[in-house]
Amino acid sequence: MQKFLYQLNETDRRIVRKWRLVTLGFYGSILAGMVVYMALNWNAEVNYASVDSTAHAKLVGTDGRAPFRP
Repeated sequence: MQKFLYQLNETDRRIVRKWRLVTLGFYGSILAGMVVYMALNWNAEVNYASVDSTAHAKLVGTDGRAPFRP
């Protein structure tokens, strides 16, 4: 069963606090590393690469003419 922080004795509370800080430091450093990586490798032209190109949708098996209507 789950024990809440107020149900623990003082030595267990210290251990919980230490693990909480270790976990926050570990995942925080990973997040900070990702942010720094993105900041250093940012290329604004990547976001605008599709502006110059024009996309045309084609259906498979058609040659671009209007569909047959009887």
